[in-house]
Amino acid sequence: MKFFGHPIHALLIHFPTALLPMDAALSFFSYYQHESLFAKAGYYCLIGAVLTGYIAMLTGLIDLLKIPRQNKAAIASAFIHGLINGSLILIYTVFVYKGWQLYPNISTPSITMLFVKSILIIILFVGNFLGGKLIYTYHIGINPPEQNG
Repeated sequence: MKFFGHPIHALLIHFPTALLPMDAALSFFSYYQHESLFAKAGYYCLIGAVLTGYIAMLTGLIDLLKIPRQNKAAIASAFIHGLINGSLILIYTVFVYKGWQLYPNISTPSITMLFVKSILIIILFVGNFLGGKLIYTYHIGINPPEQNG
């Protein structure tokens, strides 16, 4: 799926990929500075990441459906990529919902939550690595090199 010749999924994934680690960083700042304003700023990052994450999931699903059926390796890689990153967006949706229930009293996260967010960021990067493999190895969502003239 393209917009003015640019793959939409590849355009959108940069938002959750940047905003989710920013939420984690702001959560760490909030914890170590004992300042809930960092937690609130992180919560806003989380909302933006989840919203753009859902749009990225939709465009990624459209790209998945366009993969030729004979390209089983690309389909398997795309499925795993989508499963990992889609699951992360669903987990972060729960965080957004829990924050929404507390809003405007977003509090400093616990050390357990900081650990969970750190693990989720590592998993995000694994999922994104697979997404990069889809682009650079299988040319999913972009034109193959011989068509890029």
